[in-house]
Amino acid sequence: MIGYTQVTDNLSEYHATTQNLIWIFIVMTMITIFGATLLGYFLAAFLLRPMRKIKQTINAVNDDPQTDSRVPDLKRNDELSDLAVVFNDMLDQMQRYITQQQQFVEDVSHELRTPVAIIQGHMELLNRWGKDDPQVLSESLAASLSETKRMQSLVQEMLDLSRAEQLEINFSHETSDVQKLVTQAFNDFKMIHPDFSFTFDDDVKKPVYAQIYRNHLEQVLIILLDNAVKYSTRRKEIHLSLSTDYRYVEVAVQDFGEGISKDNLDRVFNRFYRVDKARSRDKGGNGLGLSIAQRLIEGYHGHISVESVVGQGSIFRFQLPILRDAKLLEKAEAETNDVEKIAKSELPAGIKPATRDEDEPPLDDHEHEK
Repeated sequence: MIGYTQVTDNLSEYHATTQNLIWIFIVMTMITIFGATLLGYFLAAFLLRPMRKIKQTINAVNDDPQTDSRVPDLKRNDELSDLAVVFNDMLDQMQRYITQQQQFVEDVSHELRTPVAIIQGHMELLNRWGKDDPQVLSESLAASLSETKRMQSLVQEMLDLSRAEQLEINFSHETSDVQKLVTQAFNDFKMIHPDFSFTFDDDVKKPVYAQIYRNHLEQVLIILLDNAVKYSTRRKEIHLSLSTDYRYVEVAVQDFGEGISKDNLDRVFNRFYRVDKARSRDKGGNGLGLSIAQRLIEGYHGHISVESVVGQGSIFRFQLPILRDAKLLEKAEAETNDVEKIAKSELPAGIKPATRDEDEPPLDDHEHEK
């Protein structure tokens, strides 16, 4: 053996360093976990804040179905914001239906009170003296029948008005050839009222389509033309016109009758409103015609208006958006052509093809008021 070298190293510092690193790791891990938990809590609170607002709105609606509470604007561009918009639209629609139902019941109960009281009075009169008096019997039966018919007309018009307020559910994809239906209405009234002079100014001269159910358009035309005839007592002349611009097709019905005062112009479209209650009742109306027409036109994103001068007559105008959707326009034209081909092939010679849809006929036998 020549010799040896011995090297020694104290590991206490190494172990101390290792121990310190372990504690540092433990402390940092705990801080990270706490920070992640805190961050997750605040992040969850931020993300779930819209859900809490939606829940609060739902609870408010459960407590009071007619509340005006709605989910506030979330000012976010995400799915929850879209959900809040859809939820608010659903609540608005429900509120409209509830209001319509309540108004329907109130209006019907109010308007039926008078004819029911009249019928009851005549029945009591018959029960007391009508058995032995033929004149009392005849007068009471005639009055009761008249009120019964008016009640029937009233109920049907109220149902039509209720359906007109729900167009977006049942008739959102229906289309009609406005020029064809206006021409048809003009010819029908010209035939029904030969003592009247009807003129039709057609500036279109070609088919123009609008997104409206054909029976509803017919119903609006019948309401306006029927009113024009009904209130043209001296000058029996009716003007009908059809025109278009880039966006709308416009139909105007002008009469030269009694006219409407400025005080009544803003109220002629109200339910059960009559310019002259006595004369309107004598003419057989319930004051619902123009209200139905307004609901129908506005339900299809159109507009209806009136201009009138007392003693000189009135002009009722309504506009409907012209159909621009290529697919719907092609479908409407195809359906029109198919109907005409079927009508021409099946009907005997000399008979004009029917153009009226029998599934839901318009109210051609109802009375409508200004």
